Amino acid sequence: MPSTFPGIDPYLEDPDIWPDFHDRFASQISANLNSVLPPPYYARLEMRREVGIVEDVGGGRRIVPDVSVVRHPRGQAGPSGVSVLSEPRTSFSKWIEVTFHRDAIRHHFVEIRDPTQGHKLITLIEIVSPSNKHPGPDRRAYTKKQREVLDSDASLIELDLLRTGERLFANPELEDAVRQMQPPPDYLVLVNRAWSRGDAETSFHIFPVLLWEMLPCIPVPLHQTLPEVPLDLHYVFNQAYDSGPYRRGAVDYERPPKPPLEGEDAVRAEALLRSRPNY
Repeated sequence: MPSTFPGIDPYLEDPDIWPDFHDRFASQISANLNSVLPPPYYARLEMRREVGIVEDVGGGRRIVPDVSVVRHPRGQAGPSGVSVLSEPRTSFSKWIEVTFHRDAIRHHFVEIRDPTQGHKLITLIEIVSPSNKHPGPDRRAYTKKQREVLDSDASLIELDLLRTGERLFANPELEDAVRQMQPPPDYLVLVNRAWSRGDAETSFHIFPVLLWEMLPCIPVPLHQTLPEVPLDLHYVFNQAYDSGPYRRGAVDYERPPKPPLEGEDAVRAEALLRSRPNY
């Protein structure tokens, strides 16, 4: 049973929900590709660690791993009242020790490889995380990987399914092209084929997606001489949603989503949710 929303479920963009969905979505992409990729290609799930800090208004925010704080009183209590010291003290004053446990977030992505060429990377499929779209080490790590792939002979697919944050455009011309789109897309899928890159130009296929639209069916490039493999992102999205805990209480559909919807989108979402049984 898919999400109530006809397109992406905006409630999944909540920083506390997104990492779980991100992992399920990447896993489903890998599984679906392995059922249709021609031999000898295979898709595998890979992972890198991220700090997971989002620079929100009012300060940094940790996305998913809980920060547990342990406080331990230390030292000796000083004398009460007003005291005159005839000699300097040698015992440390009382303090509180605060310990932060910071577990890195797992950022999953999908690689298509060719075992006949020493398991060479053929196509990288990246799913953008919230911290990739905000200043910090995760954005720097993402853009470094993006540049490495674009400078290689591997193809790149980027899935930005988050409405907020600064997009990760590989060049200014691509940013300009998206800014001219009307209406402005809520989500963005980019496909860059390795053989489309030259000294003078680089070609991207842009799939703009609005909130109320289905995710596109996109081509997965393998080699210039081979047919491209179709990947129905909305079908995969529904599989990931259906396998998760979202309708079982992990998502509170009685509250506004994070980030919130505005204007007509908020009104339409409220009406859609109220039309659900047991809302």
